[in-house]
Amino acid sequence: MDATKSASDTAAPLVAKASRYRWVILAVCWLAYTLIYLNRTAWSVVAVDASHSIGLSVAQLGIFATAMSIGYVVTNIPGGIVADLIGGRLAVGISLVLAGVLTFAFGTVRNLGVGIAIQVLIGLVSGADVASFTKLLSRWFPPRERGTAFGLYITATAFGSVLANASIPALMARLDWNGVYYLFGVLTVAAGVVCWVLLRNDPPGSAEPAEPGGRLGFAAMLKNRNLMSLAAAGLGMQWATLGFLAWGNSLMVKSLGLSAGKAALVMVIVSTTAIGVKPLVGFMSDRLRGTRKAHLMILSGYFVLILVVFGLVRDYTVLLILAPLLGLGVYGYTVLTNSTVPQYADPRFVGGAFGLANTAWQLGGVFAPIAVGAVFSATGSLFLAFGVLAIGPLLGVLLLIPIREQADRRSDDAAGSSSTVSL
Repeated sequence: MDATKSASDTAAPLVAKASRYRWVILAVCWLAYTLIYLNRTAWSVVAVDASHSIGLSVAQLGIFATAMSIGYVVTNIPGGIVADLIGGRLAVGISLVLAGVLTFAFGTVRNLGVGIAIQVLIGLVSGADVASFTKLLSRWFPPRERGTAFGLYITATAFGSVLANASIPALMARLDWNGVYYLFGVLTVAAGVVCWVLLRNDPPGSAEPAEPGGRLGFAAMLKNRNLMSLAAAGLGMQWATLGFLAWGNSLMVKSLGLSAGKAALVMVIVSTTAIGVKPLVGFMSDRLRGTRKAHLMILSGYFVLILVVFGLVRDYTVLLILAPLLGLGVYGYTVLTNSTVPQYADPRFVGGAFGLANTAWQLGGVFAPIAVGAVFSATGSLFLAFGVLAIGPLLGVLLLIPIREQADRRSDDAAGSSSTVSL
């Protein structure tokens, strides 16, 4: 009896300590993702200065960002499968170290061909990073906490963008654009080492997947109605988000006659809203009754409405007032799409499932700018341009309908509680 009591007394603090470590996992994932997004944003800041030494024309300034995006989209699915096979910790560590070496190498570029090749390679080796983070967070956080965890984690994209614009101009005054890439390359390699040291694939005492991932897992993903519906719906929502981010400034300048500075202020307010909106949406989703599907349908429907309203407004002051409300539509749903993938996927194949879904979502950014540009060029109508954007989340609402999940979230809470105890 004494022995039993002693064992339980010893176990209690160990469980509590292990449970708290999930916040270390979240912090490391957030820091690494912030640095990843800082690297992805860097070119937009240094492009004009770098173009002189590389010999780029104005028309070629965006070619490096496009090259990296192509590589990234191509390896989203393979990268996710790799994360399932070798574990998120190793996958993200390798991804960051290789990306860091290539980022450092990009600082030495002096011609267009080599620069394109390196950027494609950076995209290719980065395919496993976000899928790995998703897999790790899904293993460490129970369902009842995933909205909050993912809401905090995804703020890294906004912080990375803000940090790039705030720090790189000052760094360039000291290091030139080459030095910026040398510095970021070293920091990225260091981040890979930190991930290797501090991340853990699974919490102590957790149930391990019975079988490793593989081709059968990918085939099962394609037959998973919930996952495929979420991927298709997310494509529609990303259609609107990425299309707006690509065209928002130009539409306001060309259609409303705003100065570039005024249009930029509206966009800054919309984007800054993401820092507060994402954690708030995740926190509320964990605590409100109903399914994540229902929450997603509400946010997607709201996105349609605010896009239509924004497209009708012609007064600059009203645009500024509406900008935070548009920010909720542009960014709010992303927390739910990301955190819901692990809920619909086989636990063995979360990395591959996220890679599949994210590939679909990224396609929205490929086609939406083309469609918006074609409509606006033909009509000159701000309302019709925003109407084209609104088609995406409207389809998103419809594409979510086939998803089947329990309407009562208390079962998730119970599962989350038992998972927390097992930590």
